[in-house]
Amino acid sequence: MNKVVVGVVVVLVLAVAGAGVYLLQNLEGIVKSLIEEIGTETVGQKVSVADVKIKLGEGSASISGLTVANPPGYSNEPVFSLDNISVSIDAGSITGPVYVINEISVDGVSVLAEQKGVSTNVQTLLDGMPSTEGGEAAPAESSAGSDVLLAIGKVNFANGSMELRSDQFENQKVELKRLNLRNLGTPENGLTPEQIGYEVTNQLVDQIKDAVTDAIAQYAKKEAEKKVREKIGEKLGDLFK
Repeated sequence: MNKVVVGVVVVLVLAVAGAGVYLLQNLEGIVKSLIEEIGTETVGQKVSVADVKIKLGEGSASISGLTVANPPGYSNEPVFSLDNISVSIDAGSITGPVYVINEISVDGVSVLAEQKGVSTNVQTLLDGMPSTEGGEAAPAESSAGSDVLLAIGKVNFANGSMELRSDQFENQKVELKRLNLRNLGTPENGLTPEQIGYEVTNQLVDQIKDAVTDAIAQYAKKEAEKKVREKIGEKLGDLFK
């Protein structure tokens, strides 16, 4: 009987060890799938990631080629493209209830803003995101991320640019301001990935929405001034005929 018990224990240990090895070997693929699943739920459009690299010993990770699909009715090109995302992790927090991320640096933010009539793809994306109640991010029902709590010290976006395509005005390039977010969750009170994703996405899209509105207003102002100058030129020409 004792031999049977020992045999069962050995089998269980081997099974657990095997599962641990599998998780470590496939960790990058698992994280990639989580980002795509939670990102898609948070944004309301398909999120894709090209590659994920994780170095547990160094407490670092990098994500490259993250894109967000355009809402229906617009081009097939992504509305957002992020070249590289670097993550600095507090390795000591991995065994705790809240995973602490010291800093996330996002480099190479490219936005394709499209205007059709009075609508833009950025506003359509905002309208399609999960609603909020009481100012808090509505948690998405994600079985993948429901047990994970995070605290992020800093999120920095750099080297952002936007291309504005309009059916009313000529296309133009707009440089995006740096966006810095601080203290998303705490080690004592972590936030779910869905809540953090909503907060970051909402602030980023809000900034881009403002940039689109400002770019359209500036171009409309230039066009109005141009027409005024043309009218004045015509009047002056009539006077000297």
